[in-house]
This record gives sequence, structure tokens and C-alpha cells, in this order.
Amino acid sequence: MSDQTAQNMQNFVAALQRNDRRGSNESAQSLIEQRASLGEKWRLVAKVMQTNGEVTLADQAMALLVEQSGNRDNALFDRATLAAQVGRLETASDILESLPETVPNKASHAYLRGTMAMNFGRIDEAEQFLVSAIEANPQLGQPHLALAKCRKRKEGDALGDRILAAGNDMANTLPAERVQYHFAAGSVHFDRQQADPAFDQFAQGAGLMAAQNRYDPAADKRQAVVSHQDYTRDEIQRLGDMIRTDTSDAIFVTGLPRSGTTLVEQILASHSAVVGGQELGSMAVVQRDLSQNSYNGVKTYAANSTLDNLSKLYLHLARERFGEKGRFVDKGLNNPRFIGMIASMLPQSPIIWLRRDPLDCAWSAYRTFFATGLEWSWRLEDIAHHFMIEDALFRFWSELLPERILVVNYARLVNEPQTQIERILSFCNLASEPAVFEPHRTERVVATASTMQVREPIGTGALGAADPYREHLRPFTEAYVRPTAS
Repeated sequence: MSDQTAQNMQNFVAALQRNDRRGSNESAQSLIEQRASLGEKWRLVAKVMQTNGEVTLADQAMALLVEQSGNRDNALFDRATLAAQVGRLETASDILESLPETVPNKASHAYLRGTMAMNFGRIDEAEQFLVSAIEANPQLGQPHLALAKCRKRKEGDALGDRILAAGNDMANTLPAERVQYHFAAGSVHFDRQQADPAFDQFAQGAGLMAAQNRYDPAADKRQAVVSHQDYTRDEIQRLGDMIRTDTSDAIFVTGLPRSGTTLVEQILASHSAVVGGQELGSMAVVQRDLSQNSYNGVKTYAANSTLDNLSKLYLHLARERFGEKGRFVDKGLNNPRFIGMIASMLPQSPIIWLRRDPLDCAWSAYRTFFATGLEWSWRLEDIAHHFMIEDALFRFWSELLPERILVVNYARLVNEPQTQIERILSFCNLASEPAVFEPHRTERVVATASTMQVREPIGTGALGAADPYREHLRPFTEAYVRPTAS
């Protein structure tokens, strides 16, 4: 290792230790430009760049890992995995197609191929790969869950029967695998309108998760309060006036998970002027440059630096995902906590807030295995607490900034799609186009829990989905206090 490489690596580690995003990015860039001989250490560089939202640098680091490994198959697979995680599925697919199906092992290879095919909407191909993954290792929960979600597994569906029959194989496997199997079996029973066994399977999976991931309602509330307290219309206007960057390309879609956000994302992404949408998570990266996600954090930053820097940072991170041109949709799961930052530093960005019947939304959240691990989603009482906290956030922001926030009711959207979609387009200053009214026909990557639902025509099938489960959901209804207005 040269002296320069050693110094750059030392700078990189030091930046990590002090949580210096810019410093770690600069050091990583220097190491990449120098093509430093880091060997396996490129994995660390790539992971940090991925965390920082620097998708290009992360991929370049993995490319150097591959090169310095002598193009070893396992290194290529790891590069493909990272590419898939950051939304570059075409790159991931090209790499995987060049590798033997035994790399790194048959089950992992087939599972990744299957989930990517699923995200592309290639369902027959996805099923083939996922079955191969299960055959290679019957005690994996992930491929069972993905297979269950590929399409509705109604009575007589052979793959649905196969999933249910795998219960004995999964009984003694690791808890992490058992959890996902329970959600898979619950999904099959749900599709078959078998309420009691469906709820039992979801409850078993959620119970295992709740035991490992404790939800702290007090901490959740504190975070929500800090995120919005002290903001005023005048102060948001003052902060927004500091921004010189054009921020109109970003369209924010927010609301509770399972409230219809992916459907609205798909509608917007079907427009010719919109290049795509994802759960970006970029606001969390931007927040790292602040003392905290709060009005005081933004105000202090604006007093000590140029607030426009935060706008530019956010847009840079978004362009890492979507390319340099076109409007895009950000539907990050935690965006309700970042509305103050969004309103202040992205003054031209429209915000669309989805609202759905609380019981339907709660039931949908409870029966969803969130890959990001939402601690509040594993107990019905915790879901109720979290929903009430989010209701308070919604009331605050919708009353403070009615002109910036378009409220879309999910039931109205699916009952009156023509009218509601026109409202959304007008709010976002987008011309009407036929494709947005048939979003299920749009071919694009969808990597959220709603990946299959948005490939179906807009319909009312999800309305009242919780009705057969009302008795099971009593812990939620007893804990949840419905807001007076929403």
C-alpha cells in the first residue's frame, strides 16, 4: 500500500469515526481515482458510499473489488447484489446472467434473480427462480414470501399449496427464516379468504419480530414532535426565499405505509415528464448535515451556511438514482417526519399526502413484512400508537401549509380515478396524458411491498379488506382514537 493510499484510507476511517459524510465521500473519491490496491477493503468503502447515497461511488468501489479479486465470481455476485439494492437492476441483471447459477450458491443466486424478475413484473420468470431457490434450500423463508406475493394464491393454486405444505420443513429453522415463512403462509390464506388461519400466521410472524424489535412509543412521539414544533408559515417562507436552486423536479408522495402511496407513485411515474419513483431515503442522508431534524436544526444551518447547499445535496442524491433529467417521485417511508425540511429547502416541490381508512391501513401494515423493519408494525397496539402520532403530524402540516400539501383520500382515488388523478396532475403542474389513467400498463421497476398490486388496474378491491378481521383487530380499534378530521 502506497503512502498516498495509506493516507487516504486513514482519512476515510477518521471521517467515519466523526460521522463526517463529506469527508468520507472525498476520501473514497480519492481512493477510487487512484485505483488503490485495497482488496477486500473495497467492500467497506462501497457500503459507506451506499449509506451516504453515493450510488455511483459505491458501484465504482465494487467494480474495483471485482477487478482486484481477478474477476472472482463471488465478487461479481456481490457487486450485482449492491446494484440491485440501489435500484440499478439492469446492471445487476447483466452481471447475474454472466454467472453460473451456483454462485455464491444456488439458493441465493436464484432468489436474487427471482426478486429482480418480480420487480420488473416478469412473474412467470420470477416464479421459476423462486421455486429453484426453495428446492435448493427448503428452509429459507425469503423465497417462500416472495413466491407468495408474486400473484394471488387462490384455492387450487399449486404454488400456494406448496407454500402451505412447507410448514413442517420450516418449523425448526432459524427465527429469521420462520418469520418470513409465516408471512408467506398468511398471505396464501389471506388470498383464499381464510381469515382465522391467515391471522394466526401473520400473528406468529409478527410476534417473533416484536420479540426482537421493541417499539418505544414515547421515543416515536418525541421524534415526531421535534420534527415539526416551532415551524411557522412565515419562517418556512423566509427559509424558502433563501433557496436559489430550482427544486420543482422533486414530487413528494407521503402518508402511512400501505395507504396508497405506491399507487400514486405509479400514476405519476406513468407520465412522460416523470422519470421514476422510489423510496429514496435521501432526506435521512441530508439530515446528517444538520444538528437534528428540527426547525432549530434548519435555522442553525441556515445561519452558519448556505441553505441552498442542502437543496443541492438532496437533488444530487436523487439524480444518483434517476439520472440528470426529468421529474421524479420520492415516497420515502419516513417523509412525514421530514416535511419541515422539505418545505423549507425544497420550496417548489409539491407534497401529496395519502389518507386511508385507519383499520384497512392498520391491517395491511400488520400483514406486511417490511424489509426495512418498522418496529411499530409488529403489534396492533403499537400500530395504533404510531398512527395517532402520524395523525397529529398530518393535522399540523395540512393546516399550516394547505397550499403546499394535496390531501388524497385512497377510497376516493380508487372510486373516482379520473377526477382524483386530474387533481394530482394539476397540483404537480403536469399535463393530462392517457397513460396515467392506466398505470398498471406502465413497465417499470417497483421494489416496494406493493410491487404486484400496482400492476393491476385501479380498483376498489382493497376497500374494506379489514372487515373479515374486525374481531382479530380489536387490540387496534380499542387503542386507536380516530382524529376528528382527516
